Amino acid sequence: MEIIISILVALSVFSSLALGARTRLRRLAALYMLQLDNPTERSVTPRPRIDDLFRKLLTRLGQFFRSTQEEKWASLLRETVPEWTPSFLQGLRMAAGFALVLLVLPLGFVSLLIAPLAFALGYRLPAFMIQRKRRRALEAVAADLPEIIDLTAVLCYSGESLHRALQHSLTVSGQPLTRRELARLAERMRLGESVQEVFSRLAGHPSPELRRFARTILRADESGAPTADILEGLASELRASRRERNRIKAARASILVLFPLVFLILPSFLLLTVGSMILGHVL
Repeated sequence: MEIIISILVALSVFSSLALGARTRLRRLAALYMLQLDNPTERSVTPRPRIDDLFRKLLTRLGQFFRSTQEEKWASLLRETVPEWTPSFLQGLRMAAGFALVLLVLPLGFVSLLIAPLAFALGYRLPAFMIQRKRRRALEAVAADLPEIIDLTAVLCYSGESLHRALQHSLTVSGQPLTRRELARLAERMRLGESVQEVFSRLAGHPSPELRRFARTILRADESGAPTADILEGLASELRASRRERNRIKAARASILVLFPLVFLILPSFLLLTVGSMILGHVL
């Protein structure tokens, strides 16, 4: 019983923290979409002192327990949480591990046995959340990119250059990662870099759809084919791939629905029907 209580307490604390972080991210995204959030003003606004102290403590803790994969986490944080540093993430992982160990201490002697497992779980939890956020961001890029490429093709048909078409297309993007990558491309092209130089860098992006977009532009530039026609065909192919992914997710969801039916609804139904009949017969 004590183990169940500790697990429920840990889940409630984690759910509260995750809900608070997700609410803040949704609020910032809504303000950005409504153009009510000024990043310049927000960057100069001083944070609460408790937040600064918490961040400094975790950064110092991460520097003390330095990880051997800082380069990997640095590239991952640039794509998901740019304001975090690898030292802060390492400190957060250590703090989460110690927090879960403290949560299982009331179990007494059993806590000595499960404390290493609790620390390993807490240590892996922030990294798991970051990787999950990155995976969702890449999925959002795959869902957002076909319309952007389609709009870029339409603008190229109307006589706009690729640079201007990208500048206009990124304004309709609803995903921060897509908007950031396209804005970086447009800025490099504005500074005078060639199409080959700009899109060669994008060809190594973790998103398969962005890599495919970059390779398509590179092939069109090398062969001299009309960019608008190639982009229109690419948008159709990406839209078909997105439709197929959504179909697979829908088919998987129908199977996942069976788990609460079998493990929650069916046992409760048996307890209310068969259990009451057995209890009445015994009495």
